[in-house]
Amino acid sequence: MKIVKFLGGLGNQMFQYAFYRALSKRHKTVKADLSGYSNYPLHNGFELEKIFNLDLKKASPFIIKLYDPTVRTWYIRKLRKILLLEKAYKAEKDPFLFDEEKLKDKGPKLYWGYWQNQKYFIDIEQELRANFQFKNEVSKTNENFLQQILRSNSISVHIRRGDYVGHESLGGLCDLAYYREAITIMRAKIKTPSFFIFSDDMEWCRKNLPLPENTTLIEGNNGLNSYIDMQLMSNCKHNIIANSSFSWWAAWLNQNPDKIVIAPKKWINDDNYNDSDIIPKTWLKI
Repeated sequence: MKIVKFLGGLGNQMFQYAFYRALSKRHKTVKADLSGYSNYPLHNGFELEKIFNLDLKKASPFIIKLYDPTVRTWYIRKLRKILLLEKAYKAEKDPFLFDEEKLKDKGPKLYWGYWQNQKYFIDIEQELRANFQFKNEVSKTNENFLQQILRSNSISVHIRRGDYVGHESLGGLCDLAYYREAITIMRAKIKTPSFFIFSDDMEWCRKNLPLPENTTLIEGNNGLNSYIDMQLMSNCKHNIIANSSFSWWAAWLNQNPDKIVIAPKKWINDDNYNDSDIIPKTWLKI
């Protein structure tokens, strides 16, 4: 049996689901471990099945205990040894890098990680696009935004601040200079562009961002409705993303064959990690 542990917010869950589906194509029994959300205070908990028409096969609490080496109850340790599960736990060692052996390994495994590399799932791209169809109707306000996006040369601009402000690893990479340059590039490449701003700190955007003409600020999608920002961004013709899995997926789901996606050339402030492969080759890194 293969088990994929889910953790983090929506964007991370989507990467883990893509890894889960890739494993399911290669192995008979693949299940999800959702135990990390039982007391999870961040983001909106486990969202995938609420937002998309998905139904994951869940591992039972007992099976999770067998595969999880942090569970040290004597009878669990005894069973783990009998069932040859002592080496089943596999944590991701190199975030962002593709490890083909993770897909090929035939032994029982519990995978802990984020798997943020499309090479894990590029061969099931169309299946994932079908899986990641937003199932809920949007409000009248968001429907109006959506129609504006569909009718124009729309460009989404995602500014993530919130928990990124002052963050040692993730903060400061998409600064004001990054957005100024990205907007300038888009204005040079796109005829009559319309910019749509998505952020968890719109006041900062108003005060600091060089907002061109034909700019719309998308506000009001908070809490359990936060995913609607991803839905709207994915319908834009082009995207300027943050170093965030949330806007990464919005850009990936964008089906415009001529899309321009601008992404930061550095994804994380930690030289121990090689983040060069998280951005698809067809996207522009600045």
